[in-house]
Amino acid sequence: MRPGRKPGPRCSLKLFAPQAPDADELKRQEAEIQLLATLNHPGLVTLFDAGIDDRIPDEPRPFLTMELVEGQDLRTRIRHSTVPLEELAVIGAGIADALAYVHGLGIIHRDIKPANILLVQIRPGEPLRPKLTDFGIARIADSTRLTATGTMVGTAAYLSPEQAMGQPLSPASDIYSLGLVLLECIKGAVEYPGGAVESAVARLHRAPEIPDDVPSEWADLIRSMTAIEPLERPAAADIEIALRQALVSPASTPGELAPETTRVLPAMPFHPPSITAEESVDEIREAAASPEEPAPAAAHKEPVASPTGPSAARPAPAPADDPALASSLHPQTRTKRFWLAVILGLVVVAAAVAAVMMTLNAQSPADVVPYPEVTGVLGEHLEELQKSVEP
Repeated sequence: MRPGRKPGPRCSLKLFAPQAPDADELKRQEAEIQLLATLNHPGLVTLFDAGIDDRIPDEPRPFLTMELVEGQDLRTRIRHSTVPLEELAVIGAGIADALAYVHGLGIIHRDIKPANILLVQIRPGEPLRPKLTDFGIARIADSTRLTATGTMVGTAAYLSPEQAMGQPLSPASDIYSLGLVLLECIKGAVEYPGGAVESAVARLHRAPEIPDDVPSEWADLIRSMTAIEPLERPAAADIEIALRQALVSPASTPGELAPETTRVLPAMPFHPPSITAEESVDEIREAAASPEEPAPAAAHKEPVASPTGPSAARPAPAPADDPALASSLHPQTRTKRFWLAVILGLVVVAAAVAAVMMTLNAQSPADVVPYPEVTGVLGEHLEELQKSVEP
């Protein structure tokens, strides 16, 4: 470093071994550089720079300049002791969140294992946060394979069944590997040890063995993640939600993977409100029995039924055109309706007269038509009447 220059942020340098004779390996390394250059997530190791060291023409060496993560990886953590469920929920949720991000971009990591999960202390006193690294054998989903057909790529102990059989991969392959990692954190031992062939064949013959003392929620989650059929495994986003629920659970257990869907009730037909003949009769009865003009008790008395007996329901009122009901109305009620009609008629007549007067006042003197000349006594009276109305 030059004198007087401030030191920059520390970083890590990953230098690949020369692979000039193997063109496929060089393509794989170039693919890692391109993938890491497009990723930006707090659960992934950040890439600062990438390039190729071509000082030796026949042996080009790609290199990566990445974020320096101080701490240990999950493999070292498991060697010390098993991981408590509270801590495992934080680690699992962080990795699931990172996988949901890369899977959304069409990227499959293909090598999820404890050694590729780094644990970093963000703030003192807080749980260690995971960061996923080493996309050296990652691939774009549905892209051209960079390895020969039928070749296993990845660490044997954490391969998915489809990886072990050389079948096409999907994001569910990473989910299977993550399930084995979570199980190893609980048991403290690799689930499928041994050589590459022995480990790969073992997962095809038996399911992972989960200890009996593991809470049922954790056991169900790991079983679903390590299902033989890829379509039966949950998505990374669903796993993250379930493990986040474990962070607030008193028993540190994950939530449900498949929440109940919202049920939609069938649409009910809408009937506009209407006034029936029975409601009109009720209104007339209430008006007749108002406190201002009480009706005779005999005319409006209704039977009172026992509140507990079957006759407690109100009897159905008679139709509005029933002659017996019309004759039972109080005479004062008919008088009120008559005067109401008279008042409404007077209001209509007054409104019509006012409208005519306003029309006449709005006319100019030029619009007034003069009446014909009248002689005699009648003509004199008309002239006096005209003078008396002139302004």
